[in-house]
Amino acid sequence: MAAWHDWEINTFDFNGAYLNGELEDSKEIYMHQPPGYETPSGIKWLHKSLYGLKQAGRCWYNTLSRTLADLGFQKIHADLGVFYTRSEETLLILAVHIDDCIITGNSPAGIKDFKKQVHERYTITDIGPIHWILGIKVTRDCYVHTISLSQDSYANTILTRFNMAGANAVKCPWHLDLFSPRTNVQPMLKKLHTCVRYHIARP
Repeated sequence: MAAWHDWEINTFDFNGAYLNGELEDSKEIYMHQPPGYETPSGIKWLHKSLYGLKQAGRCWYNTLSRTLADLGFQKIHADLGVFYTRSEETLLILAVHIDDCIITGNSPAGIKDFKKQVHERYTITDIGPIHWILGIKVTRDCYVHTISLSQDSYANTILTRFNMAGANAVKCPWHLDLFSPRTNVQPMLKKLHTCVRYHIARP
């Protein structure tokens, strides 16, 4: 939609996103007290989430969802990481991945006002027009109404990690010697599989 209608696309990050998560009063979570905050009890009752807490992701998502609802946004049920708000003349669409956000819509003034309202509640870094998101390079051509995504940088990182930066392209990426009983490539293949799976999982 943004490419076709030539809408502005901005990105911003939440600073310390998980630290903004609010724990429900009905759920008691305790932790050993950190150095410098000792009390006779020896434990602390958490009221805010922390990094490393199993519930941190859900707490942050629920807290952000409530904030966006207060700002007039609704969830798209097909993708709970996408929110939108619509008025008579304005449509804004927000995509959230933990602390990385993309905002677009038919009103540049509406986008600016939204980021201002969010900044009043949380500390954010306003990156501006989109160029990178989640390690993906975003190239936009407004003349032909296209948006291109590229992960060349991540692919090159994988090649360098496995000493293949200077490798030549071949039709079949698996050399027959790899399947020889004399070749123990299982540890390497496990690492490579993890990298490639991560590469594919981030479209």
